[in-house]
Amino acid sequence: MKGLLPFMLLAGAWGLSSQALAASEQAIRDCQASSMNPLVVSACIKKLTSKAGRLKDIQCSKDLECWGKQNEARAQRNCAPGFSRAAQWDANWWKLWDEQELTHVRWRSRREGTLEYYVDSGGMRLICGFDPELPQRVQVQYGPAVGDLGLEL
Repeated sequence: MKGLLPFMLLAGAWGLSSQALAASEQAIRDCQASSMNPLVVSACIKKLTSKAGRLKDIQCSKDLECWGKQNEARAQRNCAPGFSRAAQWDANWWKLWDEQELTHVRWRSRREGTLEYYVDSGGMRLICGFDPELPQRVQVQYGPAVGDLGLEL
């Protein structure tokens, strides 16, 4: 929260809601991890904290196609270990999970901006619950491949 304080003060000066325009701590950590070059990290954080950039992200988070595609790479990267861990404990996962790409996305909670990425495999659906604010915490499950088809990636 300390890292967001200067930005929240600026947002307050603009007359904007500080919570709505504050860059998430996870997004800032992603910028810091993206490069060892301080200039690249600085440019990334500047983009995150710019008013136009935050407004664009807020608008994107309301549209499933935009939000799903924007978070697809992080979801693929973070869901695969979740499926692999599940396969260590349940033999059914070994039958279903073959390190395939997740092919569809749908809302888990539109209000919270959380998504479900999934792939249908052998009549079953492998589902990964993904929260862009906490990408390392995924919830994996499987069930019959029926119901909402979501949006194809």
